[in-house]
Amino acid sequence: MASLPPGLLVDSAWLKAQGISRTSIHDYVQRGWLDRVAPRVYRRTSGPGGGGILRWEAAVVSAQRFASASFHVGGSTALELLGLGHFARLGNEQAIHLYDPEGSIPTWLPKLPTEARFELHKRQLFAAPALGIDWRRLDLGTTRLGGVVPSPEAGEPWDHFLRIAGAERAAIEMMDGLPDSPTFDHADTIFESLTTLRPRLLTQLLETCTSIRAKRLFLFFADRHHHGWEKHVDRAKIDLGRGKRQLVAGGRLDARYQITVPAGMSTKAGEGAQ
Repeated sequence: MASLPPGLLVDSAWLKAQGISRTSIHDYVQRGWLDRVAPRVYRRTSGPGGGGILRWEAAVVSAQRFASASFHVGGSTALELLGLGHFARLGNEQAIHLYDPEGSIPTWLPKLPTEARFELHKRQLFAAPALGIDWRRLDLGTTRLGGVVPSPEAGEPWDHFLRIAGAERAAIEMMDGLPDSPTFDHADTIFESLTTLRPRLLTQLLETCTSIRAKRLFLFFADRHHHGWEKHVDRAKIDLGRGKRQLVAGGRLDARYQITVPAGMSTKAGEGAQ
């Protein structure tokens, strides 16, 4: 129990690995030391009244920490946590984008009764799996991200850490979901705030990205917003494939990138359809 901070989650397999029997788990629940939040999933209570609402951040931090899962938070969710965007929502429900090409997410995580909906991405988008992904401190009370750390072992036992895509990788990941999640308009609004991306890392990511549509869309939005870093991306290293990609029914074909985009979205922000 000393190694399980209040509010974090573990499954029965982890508890049994610590030498806690099924009978003892039941006893801990009866005594109010553990809160059963789902079948075979438990949370250490923070005091009288239980642990309160189950937060998605605590669930993800727990899965990455105690289930040793290699997935990361990415796309528009990562950009929001980094202060660069807004969560994509379905009604009043947050869509939390988790990227898990190795299939490491424990089966209990997507089933948890959190206030959000987990959207899982299993496709391997980059030939370099860890490029542009960091461990960061996370304040579960304020959901504010702290600085990058080499690994979760770099902190104190009571610190919380989140494996999350940096802004460069998250922006490319977001492009792979268009036009479904997020929409073109939402992505355009987010891209407007991406003024400080690192062109060398962007070049590496785009060079190793396996999604032609994501690369074409990213460069389309880069042309549209023309941030300072845009001219420093080495496009000669980026393979954009061949042929047209229809992304929007009834949209217009962008001649440079051979993709269909919304009819009213020009190659320059603030301009109407051409």
